[in-house]
Parts: sequence; structure tokens; C-alpha cells
Amino acid sequence: MDRIEYSIRDTSLGNLVLVARNAQLITLDITKQTEYEIKKGLQARYAEASESDKPFRVICLLLDRYLKGEQVDFNVDVDISQEGKFTQRVLEELRKIPYGQTRSYGWLAKKLGYTNAARAVGQALGRNPIPIVIPCHRVIREDGSIGGFSMGIQIKERLLALEGVNVKNHH
Repeated sequence: MDRIEYSIRDTSLGNLVLVARNAQLITLDITKQTEYEIKKGLQARYAEASESDKPFRVICLLLDRYLKGEQVDFNVDVDISQEGKFTQRVLEELRKIPYGQTRSYGWLAKKLGYTNAARAVGQALGRNPIPIVIPCHRVIREDGSIGGFSMGIQIKERLLALEGVNVKNHH
């Protein structure tokens, strides 16, 4: 049986929710929900989940450094096996985009061998269960504008600013 553990941390971006299955990160979320609301939601989704900081020590250390503006390589074990094959390929390619750099949705689609799949890539990014660690915030529109972000444009702008990236502000 899978061991599901979670941790909730207060950060400058909001409450950070981490979930691991068998010590591999499966979810990272930033939310304005209260700790009580978060725990209620987690218990509904993972009835057997237990609260623990143990599987998250390294990732929390890296996230703290990242949120202070330090360059970080999120070389941590993730489990994206619940995602479809296309989404998995997109997310794996995404992890190769260097800190402080951006790529376009179209660039990512072409890199995967799909010349006209920018929109499908965008949808796959929207399903990313582990933002920041799998840096979907580094993908912007072809025209240099920011594009969308599952946790909101303001957070995407802050993450890019932390990495020293300036993007056009028209949405």
C-alpha cells in the first residue's frame, strides 16, 4: 500500500502544500486557503494521508533558498506517473529549462516533435502537479508576454522576478 504524507508550510507566496507518495513528491500547491481547509481537502482526497515533515526536508530547504532569490536546482524525486504520457513528456522536458531562462509554448512543442501543439503543451502545463520544481512558470508566449499559470499570473510574475526574468506585462 502506498504511503501518503503531506506538509503545509507558510511562505511569502501563501500556504505551500506538499504531498508525497512513498517519499516521492506528487503535489506542490500554493493556496490562500487556511490550514484547516487544506487538511480537510487532503483528507478527502487521500483518506490515509498523514502529516509529516520527513519526506520534505530537502525540498523545503531548496524552496526556502529559491524564495530568497538563490539559484536552486530542484533535483528531487517526483512521481508524475498519474499524468498521461504526453503530459509526462512535456513535464520531463520542462525540467531541462535552466534557472532564469524562459521558453515559449511553441518551442516546447517543437522540442517534443509536435510543430503545431503549443496549445496542447499549454494544457499539459496547466496539469502540472508540481509547479516550481517542474518549472512551468518558465514557459511564456511567443510574443514575450507571460501566458497563463495554474496558481495565478501574480505568482508566475513573482517566480520569474525571483529568477531575474522580465516579461511583458500585457496578458
